[in-house]
Amino acid sequence: MQAEKKLMRHTLLLGGSTALSKIAVFFLMPIYTAFLTPADFGVVDIVVSTAVLLIPLVSLNASEAVFRFCAGGEEESAVFSSGFLMTLMGTLLFLLCAPLFRFSSVLFPYRYLLYPYVIASVARSFFAHYLRARGKYGLFALQQFFCVVLTTLLELLFLAVLHLGVPGYLAAIILGDAATCLLLVMYAPPWKLFSRRALKRDLGERMLRYALPLIPTAILWWVMSVSDRYVLLHFHGEAVTGLYAAAGRIPAVLTLGVSVFMEAWHYAALHEKEEREKLFDRVYGAMLPAVTMIAAVVILTAKPVISHLYATGYSQAAQYVPFLAVASLLSGIVTFLGSVYTVKMRSGSSFLTTLTGGICNLLLNAWWIPKGGAMGAAMATLVSYYLIFILRAHHVRLLLPFDTRLYKVTTAALLLLGASLFSIREAYVVALGICIFVLLLLRKETWGAIRLFRQMMPDLNKKQQKNKRRY
Repeated sequence: MQAEKKLMRHTLLLGGSTALSKIAVFFLMPIYTAFLTPADFGVVDIVVSTAVLLIPLVSLNASEAVFRFCAGGEEESAVFSSGFLMTLMGTLLFLLCAPLFRFSSVLFPYRYLLYPYVIASVARSFFAHYLRARGKYGLFALQQFFCVVLTTLLELLFLAVLHLGVPGYLAAIILGDAATCLLLVMYAPPWKLFSRRALKRDLGERMLRYALPLIPTAILWWVMSVSDRYVLLHFHGEAVTGLYAAAGRIPAVLTLGVSVFMEAWHYAALHEKEEREKLFDRVYGAMLPAVTMIAAVVILTAKPVISHLYATGYSQAAQYVPFLAVASLLSGIVTFLGSVYTVKMRSGSSFLTTLTGGICNLLLNAWWIPKGGAMGAAMATLVSYYLIFILRAHHVRLLLPFDTRLYKVTTAALLLLGASLFSIREAYVVALGICIFVLLLLRKETWGAIRLFRQMMPDLNKKQQKNKRRY
């Protein structure tokens, strides 16, 4: 239970700062859609998606390796030095490959913004993950908060006041990441932490063996998540790509919630040596009704949210949101199951399951997008995530026996898919009834989540009372 209490504290701490980022993006959507046309939004999404692809390549996934080995008990100085060297090498190689962008008519005009975008993000991620590995969750949350606030203010300035369009949107993100990275460097100065004497060949090789298989895995996740935008761009143009990208911002609430939880969960899972099976089963069971409920809310409110939050030209995006919400639900579950591979140091297994889903996604994109457009892209993403779920649900039980609820998740996804069909036809009563039935299907997990939360609350209350006595 101590692991669950620590997980609860870390999740609440991270959730507070990261929720702010999603709230900021959510309420900035009227600004984005007012000052960026669907075509502009499509260009922004392509540039950002390309940066997301490049980040693990440029960083050599050093941040993930630093977190895993530092949190796993290795010498901090040696881990930091090896990870810093990996990041530096990747950045230099990235600068040498810069001329390749001339082959893309969409990316080439923004290449001078894409370079600093990637480098600033890589640097900030490295130092932030080092803090997280040391258990500095307060500082980790604070740097997220600072970056979100600064980026939000800059986007308001560059878009709403200066009307800088696509360059302004990208420049705000670059400056936010760069300024946050400078603050992190002041707290963890590399000139003090990096030491050539601390470098250990054996440790460096182990970090590379762990990190390098994660690079193709990250690329495959990119294929799963955003490669459909490039196919859409080719067959249907920038405007349709922009509508699809704007639709993805709504179910991103679910994706972000899972990512916040996983930031804390990885730390708890790595430090809990005993009864891991019970810990995974309890936390997984508690997570399922939570993410399902969020997906249900997104499905039911897709059209009203789009109509009130987005500009008129984006109204068509509402029909894609419910199906992307179901895909996000499956993505969150798959991400949790992938934490088993992190704990067991099985990055190769993570790669193989993601590879299968990535190949499926590419094939379905090529088949469905030319005729089905953005709806074909949404369905291809959904089916691909479900395939990975099936593979991981079976495989992780061999590594860490716990109930993955294969049939319950499958039934819930199919029912939510039906609710999505009724929702886009504005048959909200039927859609609501289906969503309620799905939650009843997970009633056992819901009660388990409530019991788990109640068991954690006394510990949190005691801590609050102690803090009050101090002041």
